[in-house]
Amino acid sequence: MEDINKYLTSIQQDIVGEDKTIKVARLIILLIKIEKELDAVRTTLAKLKSHQQKYKRDSPIGEHISKKLATVDNLLAKIRKARLNLNFYFI
Repeated sequence: MEDINKYLTSIQQDIVGEDKTIKVARLIILLIKIEKELDAVRTTLAKLKSHQQKYKRDSPIGEHISKKLATVDNLLAKIRKARLNLNFYFI
């Protein structure tokens, strides 16, 4: 997580002599790292949901996990779309 913060601060700073191509490449790398982290969160939530359904079916936690999974899926879709848009910069 600290690496992501370092990338964010380096992108936000205007470094003299750095062109847009390098900034876009750094942003793409950052989005890839965030996407990997969200995939890990999604996998963990899916495991929790399957465990919850297997052992405690009538618990309100299952609904909460489903909402969190939907949120993570929504974020992943937005990040993938942003990364795709940034990839067109290099074409």
